[in-house]
Amino acid sequence: MTETGRRGHCEGGLNRKHDPMRTLRARTALFVVGVGSLLACSGNEPAGPGAGGTAGGSSATGGQGASASGGVSGSPATGGAPNAGSPGTGGAGNASAAGGASAGSGAAGDAAAAGRGGRGAGTAGSPGAGANAGGQGGASAAGASGAGTSGDAGSPGGRASAGGASSTAGSSSTAGSSSMAGAGGAAQSGGCGKAPTLKNSTSNSNPSAIKLSVAGTDREYAIRWPDNYDNTHPYRLILDLHGYGGSYKETAGENYFGLWTPSNGSTIFIALSAVGGDWKTGDNLAYVDAVLKAVEADLCIDTSRVMLEGFSQGAAESWQLGCSRPGVFRAVVGHSGGGVTNPKSCDPIPYLGSGGLQESVTQTTQTDQFAKWNGCTVATLPKAPTGGHACTNYTGCPAEAPVRWCNYDGPHTPLPTDSGTSSSWMPSETWPFFSQF
Repeated sequence: MTETGRRGHCEGGLNRKHDPMRTLRARTALFVVGVGSLLACSGNEPAGPGAGGTAGGSSATGGQGASASGGVSGSPATGGAPNAGSPGTGGAGNASAAGGASAGSGAAGDAAAAGRGGRGAGTAGSPGAGANAGGQGGASAAGASGAGTSGDAGSPGGRASAGGASSTAGSSSTAGSSSMAGAGGAAQSGGCGKAPTLKNSTSNSNPSAIKLSVAGTDREYAIRWPDNYDNTHPYRLILDLHGYGGSYKETAGENYFGLWTPSNGSTIFIALSAVGGDWKTGDNLAYVDAVLKAVEADLCIDTSRVMLEGFSQGAAESWQLGCSRPGVFRAVVGHSGGGVTNPKSCDPIPYLGSGGLQESVTQTTQTDQFAKWNGCTVATLPKAPTGGHACTNYTGCPAEAPVRWCNYDGPHTPLPTDSGTSSSWMPSETWPFFSQF
């Protein structure tokens, strides 16, 4: 192009009429390009992982809970689909937040010991950075009783468009074994569901002996179960120990210390026998172990409600049994105990003791020792009025291990009467004591 042409072209451009719309379109294009570049830089940055949720506590025993699934999708982040971040890891019973588009996963709820269990679902974690979905909390297994503690939510990682959905229910726990307690139910022995093979004593005045050999020594006992016995129902079991010189016939003949009638078909009774009537003779721990093994294998027993009641030397032997087999016996009642060496120590166990003013037993020799072992306050308790009786609880005892002392104006007997009466008041004390457990 010539010099004149170049000048004319430039001058023509300079002198061209101004176009406002063209200028606006040019500026808009520059703004869009700038903003797009900025968003592209921001949108391509990987999202960080969500923080893990805190472990949710579970109550006592249930099965292991199922993991929860991922949350509901949300809207994508502005500026294009963000790259997926690493998913957060959920703690036990909780979900962490999801990073990027990955859903957070809740870990399985904690397992607990068989039979009883609480249920506690973890709460949903907060969403992770740039994520489309929030994770769900895992749920612990459905147990039989007790409320589980909910887990804490996972920490948020940054921007996200949607939170997680609620967690789903955990799977049901497995039933406990035959010797374990289910929620609110009895601890069943191996004899539940079986037809009895032991000989039942249908008459208290003429009990039938069951014989067995223990460490080469012949022993015997008698048992009576309710007339309407149900082999699918676990029964309370009370073992009775006679006084010196007696036998199983003595306690059975006394209607099992007067408790056969008030028990009203709820309890199975065993009348034990000492070798030659003397509880200081023979291996009585092995004997009672063998009796319990045979009875629990044959009859439906609630093994969490096995109890002892004894008189005189039999009361002192019940102290030895109850303290030598912690966890086996739920409660003990002893009337005017003595003649067998006292235990030197004992785990806490509910105890009711009795003694008369006309014999040489007092609360000091009977119940104070159990009050000390159980952590009760030991103090002088009320004395029986003339011709009557006074029963008093020790204070400060734990609720699960009470101690009670019954003092009466009378001689050496397991079934004392108040003046002017013919029937003993003692069963009206011992039965409520046993049946509270």
